[in-house]
Amino acid sequence: MSRRARGGGAVRGPSSALTSFLAGLGVEPAHRVNTWGDRSTIEGNAIPEEEDIDPANAVTGEMVEAGPSRVGEGTPVLDEAGDLPVGFKRGRGTDSEGVPTPKRSRAASIDSDDLDADDDYAARPSTSRAEKASSKGVPRGPLKAIGQFMDCGQCEKKFTVTAYTKEHPSQPQTWLCVQCSYALAIDPFAKPKKAAAKKAPKKDRAKIIHYEQKKGVKPLGDMCIGLIGKYIEDVEQLGDIGGINMDKVCRIICKGRRLTPETAPLFYTVDRTSLDMFDCTRLDPPAYLALANLNPNLTSLRLDLVGQLSTDAVSHWAKTLTKLTRLELLGPFLVRKPAWLELFRALGEQLEGFLITQSPRIDAETVKELVERCPNLTEIRLKEVILDNDILAELAKLKKLRSLDLSSPAGSLTDEPVIELIQAVGGGLETLDLTDNAELTNDILPIIAEHCPQLKNLHLRNVTELSNEAIAAFFKSLKQKQRPGLEVIDLEKGHECEDLALRELIAHSGESVQWLSILGWRQLSIESLQSLTQCKHAKYIDVGWCRQVNNFLIKDLLDGCPALEQLRVWGCNNLSSGVPRRQGVKVIGIETHSI
Repeated sequence: MSRRARGGGAVRGPSSALTSFLAGLGVEPAHRVNTWGDRSTIEGNAIPEEEDIDPANAVTGEMVEAGPSRVGEGTPVLDEAGDLPVGFKRGRGTDSEGVPTPKRSRAASIDSDDLDADDDYAARPSTSRAEKASSKGVPRGPLKAIGQFMDCGQCEKKFTVTAYTKEHPSQPQTWLCVQCSYALAIDPFAKPKKAAAKKAPKKDRAKIIHYEQKKGVKPLGDMCIGLIGKYIEDVEQLGDIGGINMDKVCRIICKGRRLTPETAPLFYTVDRTSLDMFDCTRLDPPAYLALANLNPNLTSLRLDLVGQLSTDAVSHWAKTLTKLTRLELLGPFLVRKPAWLELFRALGEQLEGFLITQSPRIDAETVKELVERCPNLTEIRLKEVILDNDILAELAKLKKLRSLDLSSPAGSLTDEPVIELIQAVGGGLETLDLTDNAELTNDILPIIAEHCPQLKNLHLRNVTELSNEAIAAFFKSLKQKQRPGLEVIDLEKGHECEDLALRELIAHSGESVQWLSILGWRQLSIESLQSLTQCKHAKYIDVGWCRQVNNFLIKDLLDGCPALEQLRVWGCNNLSSGVPRRQGVKVIGIETHSI
């Protein structure tokens, strides 16, 4: 080691094991690497004039970096004595070619006590000969094959192309040698980054496959109806196309939410007695007034999603629709009590059906007026309204009821008032819906079996307190009393129901049931599920979340239930993509088709 390198109180940083080993053998680098400044700012330039060839492109001591520094282009190479090479003249303010260089007040070096003396200068761009030479331009072109020679886009020296040759960051289509890669803070041996693979477009995961095969063309009538529905805004008059076709067109335009005050009159006629509209969202209050004026002979009226139906419109109906016997409304939020009372008084004993869903204005006084003015009611639905014991007590006075729907109240009904109501009106009931009354218990089942001899449709969905033994005893009691089989059975979410309840259900109503939902009966065995094949007249079966359902059971149901039209199997994860199928039957909810 030279005295020049050791002198001046120089401080050396940590060195690697290889460096220490080589130093012990007397091997020293050609010069000390400046680890604190930009070597490109050192005065002078030792780059020879002639172009040298570096065929090996090997890493030498000049390429080694220590810490955050990097080797500049114009750094002079010291000899062993630490002196400048022969022919290198130290000029003041000039480089080796006499070109003035920026002046420095203090030179920061490794021998200096003030290492941060000239940080600003170190950040300035270098004006070395290599940069000036690169400004002359190097022929641009694609990278040559490995092993061939190319001109460096920075220093214009020839170098050998390798698999790691890097492109110049600011001069496209020019390439760098190893030394210039280090000088530009580029790792010359970094592996090239692979282009990110393009992600395949996501498939529609919400697409569900329904096993329904339809062969042949559509009937001409259906094609014409579809065309009318598509261009309903351009139709001036539908003419005499028949009531059934009129309803089909109405369903089509309601599905697209295109029923407006302009298109609705197409379905109005003076001699029309029944009118069903399934989406009245866009009808405003004047449209409901026009409905009554243009259909004065209506006896049955069903309107869904009547959020804009006003109190004045219902009061107008009371004066205009004098022949109305059945009224079904979904969502009459704005209608207040005075309009209901006026309607009940106007229709009186001729009103036989009053079916309302989602109406917060109906209270005990309204129901009392309904019962007193309309004693001949056979259908009543008070769904998703506020119910209490006083309302149930008023309903108990209706002796001609055939259909009673008290589902989804604001607060669950309890056993005692429901039992009293069923005892009073159950003799003629054919349909009973107590869905979403979570506080009802097993005590209501014996009352239903005892006082509802004509019952055909039973809805007890989400009545979670019903036990397996109570349901089994209910159907066993119906069989012992020789009650007719039920046609609609909705016992969805009977989480405690097991094989015993299903066996008794099939034993009593297996031959008559047409609509059956046992969704959520997760403890059923495959043997008890096989008994569903006895439901010869079933058109709809829901076995969702019955965990033992498999492909073989589906095959048995398709073969054993000739009337089946729809089979729902949500949550049955034993099913595979090879589920059996049958023409005309929809199998809905196969998980392998929805993931």
